[in-house]
Amino acid sequence: MFVTEQLNNIFEIIEDQGLSEKLQDVLAQKYIHLEAMLLRAKVLREFSTAKVQYIVQSKIQDEQANIAFLFAPFILANLNQVVIYNSPATPAILNILNHYYQADKKHNLKIDDVLSALNVYLDLPENTLNETEFCYFSFIQALCRADVSQLFLITNLDINVKRLAEIEQFFKVKIHCIATNPQDKIISSAEFNIRQLLFKNKNDQYVALCEKFSTLNAQLLLCYGLYNQQQATHLIEDMFYTEHIYEKLSVYAEYIQTCLQHGYTGNNTISSI
Repeated sequence: MFVTEQLNNIFEIIEDQGLSEKLQDVLAQKYIHLEAMLLRAKVLREFSTAKVQYIVQSKIQDEQANIAFLFAPFILANLNQVVIYNSPATPAILNILNHYYQADKKHNLKIDDVLSALNVYLDLPENTLNETEFCYFSFIQALCRADVSQLFLITNLDINVKRLAEIEQFFKVKIHCIATNPQDKIISSAEFNIRQLLFKNKNDQYVALCEKFSTLNAQLLLCYGLYNQQQATHLIEDMFYTEHIYEKLSVYAEYIQTCLQHGYTGNNTISSI
């Protein structure tokens, strides 16, 4: 697809699954000069003062423990990071976010405007891409931003770490791959007691769930090299008890809901790929 050899490595990061014809068509529609955009972002990244953390997470099915990473952007934001979180808008995600705002409604807000106001943006497309295509598409979106300094790839797909390291070096972006286990099950997100999950008072079930979510999200903090496993887990667990995650989420929700109510909406649903 690309003239530049290093760029073709992008479509080799998933073992034995390359660029599909459908994804090629989608990329052609979204980006007129994709190769030029990627190379421009690579050059400008060296001079960018903004440092965005970009999280790409594969589709979350209901009852999967990896729903824990939905809280990752708010955890990182509490540590003064600017974060973009990108994952398909599945029922599992909407079951949680719709408690706070109409997450299934389309809006025309620009990502950079939301980041400027809140330091967090949730990109939740309702897409028709399969898991591999979504991963590649989102990965490219991240690399096209000159302000992205770290990229977290959260997936159960088989990742080619050699190719990932080559891309990391070429684009001057730190890339971290966090493997998920689809068979790691919890209760349905539709049954979540949000007040127990995000507030201080928890029964035994939510004490255990909070501990599990904290352990999973600690993997992101470990990538910064500032904490050990115990410190990272304890820090995140504190955020679940002291309402710090709730506060970030509620402020984000209020901002988006206000925009929705003032007409920054599309037809009925969130944007699609």
